[in-house]
Amino acid sequence: MAKKESRESRILDLSIGLLLLLIAAFAVSATLRVGPRPAGSPKRPIRIELLNGSGRPGLAGELASYLRDGGFDVLDVSNADRSDYRSTLVVNRTETPESGRIVAEYLGTRHLIQQVGTQEMIDVTVIVGRDARRWTQPR
Repeated sequence: MAKKESRESRILDLSIGLLLLLIAAFAVSATLRVGPRPAGSPKRPIRIELLNGSGRPGLAGELASYLRDGGFDVLDVSNADRSDYRSTLVVNRTETPESGRIVAEYLGTRHLIQQVGTQEMIDVTVIVGRDARRWTQPR
């Protein structure tokens, strides 16, 4: 009888150990960042201003989450000068093109221009167009 209890005890110990191992693996995977990554690796976080030009309320806010998931620093989300932009436009505000290129590659767009701005806090302005739905739709 003792042999049977010992065997059951070992099976129970093994099951508990396996369960703890699975919980630990899940905890580690949950803490690791999962999702899209920026195409390049800037020396410091790229500071982004998002302007909603899509005509769809809330779309820029959804895109802000997508960009933050990628490690970008979204400082401001507001409305663009108009609401009929068909394509999302990336505007590089710095003298070097690296920041704008990284954001454009992350978003998968070729619509990139350089327009050095006077705002010291902003590296890139993203004007959200109607095509931004592809980044904000659930997968």
